[in-house]
Amino acid sequence: MSEQANNTATGTYTLGADIGESVLVSRHLNVCYRDRTKIFGQKSTMKQVLHDVSFEIGQGEIMGLCGESGCGKTTLSKAICGIIRDFSGELLLRYDRPQMVFQDPFSSLNPSKTIGWLLEEPLRVDAQRTWSSDERKARIAEVIEQVEISQQLLERYPHELSGGQRQRVSIAAALMRHPRFLIADEPVSALDVTIQKQVLELLDSLHKNLGLSILFISHDLRVVYQICDRVMIMKQGRIVEQGDVQSVYRDPQHDYTRTLLTAAGL
Repeated sequence: MSEQANNTATGTYTLGADIGESVLVSRHLNVCYRDRTKIFGQKSTMKQVLHDVSFEIGQGEIMGLCGESGCGKTTLSKAICGIIRDFSGELLLRYDRPQMVFQDPFSSLNPSKTIGWLLEEPLRVDAQRTWSSDERKARIAEVIEQVEISQQLLERYPHELSGGQRQRVSIAAALMRHPRFLIADEPVSALDVTIQKQVLELLDSLHKNLGLSILFISHDLRVVYQICDRVMIMKQGRIVEQGDVQSVYRDPQHDYTRTLLTAAGL
């Protein structure tokens, strides 16, 4: 491990960065975790999870991130969101922190609150502006129309919704404060094929109509092929290949990429 990677508190995290037409630039990002599996009396060590990760996401682009479980995809998303603060390298964001759409909306939605309350909450705690009650209600009406859920669902609780409806609510919550950049972390992997297709079509429509940039994290290369403009392949915390989807899928340059494509039947 490099000296820089050992010193995980030297990273730069910048919002409102002057990075041209990009919404995110990652430069030589390294993240380490303290190994807490040591038994009593043993000295803990640092385990490096991300290694020299460099890439950028352009305005209005959907960037796919693929790799097997445990390769570092979720760690990268947490670093981009500012949840992980100990890292080395640079993370430069053109706007504010991205909003997250999670794999399992049931676990990310408070089961004791109605859908209407859950959608209003991001506006109640908005540090950038104060929303009146009428403004909050108007914004909710606007967003639920965008994600194609009915007004009647606002009085229901998460457990009363289907998986597809909950995922639409999760997307709506992420959209409430007009973000320009979303991170979708395995957003369709818990859904059946028919509902997957509907949610993917919704994300693509929002991307086009709202000019959203999206980091789309998935282990499913078929799904990534359907929705993404470019793709990054991650193995053991390293980006081993990246490029536009057509080029990477038709002419992969790394053995690991070829292995993943073969396993996916592509």
